[in-house]
Amino acid sequence: MRAIVAIVEVAVLLWATTAQHVGNLNRSVTEECQALKVQLDKLWIDQTQMTQGIVGGAVTETDCKQLHDINVMDYRTDAEQAALCSNACYNNTAYTYASMLNLDCFDGQDEYEVANQRLFAASFQFGCQQDASEKYCVPLLGLTIQNAGSNYDLCSDIVNKIGCCFESYKRYMSFGTSRSVDEMNAMASTCAAKVSNIGVPCTCHPGNGFASSVKGIVVCSHASKLGLEVTLMLVVVMFMTFMRV
Repeated sequence: MRAIVAIVEVAVLLWATTAQHVGNLNRSVTEECQALKVQLDKLWIDQTQMTQGIVGGAVTETDCKQLHDINVMDYRTDAEQAALCSNACYNNTAYTYASMLNLDCFDGQDEYEVANQRLFAASFQFGCQQDASEKYCVPLLGLTIQNAGSNYDLCSDIVNKIGCCFESYKRYMSFGTSRSVDEMNAMASTCAAKVSNIGVPCTCHPGNGFASSVKGIVVCSHASKLGLEVTLMLVVVMFMTFMRV
């Protein structure tokens, strides 16, 4: 049991520190990465002030600058997370970070430093994911861990209660260290027989432009939505066939 508790403790620690600000965003010297870095920097700065200068010493607070100054993975209420995800610059920021991840723009000798940078970038993929009841995964995960207290059952008190957010979070954590990947796999293995649909991520909701494919990984799944569309189409076909008969 202690081994399971240790896994959870490490996972909670990783969850709490994943969104720390990226230090040196661009460790790669490729032109593609440099261009994305410049594009990302431009998002933080009001373009009028960039061309005309700062008037009266006041820097304009843009939507993009707000995202730069916060941690997407910090605990917020569901309403606060919804407000964050409605930021007009969110999708653009998420897409740019996804492109940087796909081009391996985060590189270095220190595995933990690189993992921290990659997780910060990938946090924009996970940060606005919702479960079937449209609760945001980040607040749900934080609240569930908080309510579990110090005496809990990993599978029933945490993994089962966060539902599809577990697999979405597991996919997000794949951008961390090899140790974090092993720990998340161990959790999934431990709870596989106790939690139904443990390997099913949350459905990608309409308008989730931030649900990009990064290194072949998507934190949510279009399968459920596609399955529903196919089912409805089959129902229509069967109904039309029945009417002809």
